[in-house]
Amino acid sequence: MGLPVPDELKKAGLGEHTEPFNRVLQEVAWETVMREPLSGVKPPRSPAGLEPALGKTGRLLLEERFDGETLPNGWSVKSGRLRVAAGALHAGRKADDGRLSLFSREQPLQDAAIQIDFKFNGTRGINLGVNPSPGELKKKGHLFSLMITPRGWNITEHNDKADRTSRSKVLASAPAKFEQVQWYTLLLECKGGDVVARVAGKEPLRVSSEEFRVKKPGLEFRVAGPDGEEVSFDNLQVWELK
Repeated sequence: MGLPVPDELKKAGLGEHTEPFNRVLQEVAWETVMREPLSGVKPPRSPAGLEPALGKTGRLLLEERFDGETLPNGWSVKSGRLRVAAGALHAGRKADDGRLSLFSREQPLQDAAIQIDFKFNGTRGINLGVNPSPGELKKKGHLFSLMITPRGWNITEHNDKADRTSRSKVLASAPAKFEQVQWYTLLLECKGGDVVARVAGKEPLRVSSEEFRVKKPGLEFRVAGPDGEEVSFDNLQVWELK
């Protein structure tokens, strides 16, 4: 939108109505393109509708729309399959890779709001978590993770892999129904020691731990399910949280 009036429209004799009519035509054309899946054009996304509970969004740190045909830079695959197709990121397990698909997206963050769309396509669960950045804590391993299954979700504070007596703790959980082949939008916030997870229509999860205050190097994903089944992700955005 915002394009100049075409010469043919100038000749139509609309007078003072030429510019407004041109703007209406462009708005209609833009809305039509956004509704057409084959166009590859997606409407702009923001946290609207899932406003952050722990603060206000600041600078946009990361945005992944998965509009291309290849995996964008910054993603690392440890096991399983990860591919981009039809405007989304698809992740699944390989039978010879073990029980989980493991992958990550590098993006330094600390106080942040993470929004992502997800859809189950036969898989049993997904995890989205973070690790402490090097030098931030003495512990080894994950910091915390959010697990979502078709029957519920929870937030877990993970054990210290350097301490054999350490145990992971589920800090919050709730039953919830996440249907297969249906898109949901997750907003995961971390500010100071607080973490809040929200999906529209579901009971929010809120937890707190002093260790959650630290810097994090990126996002850690895990997908569980039968070989050949996948989870789809789209519209990943990460903002600073003030």
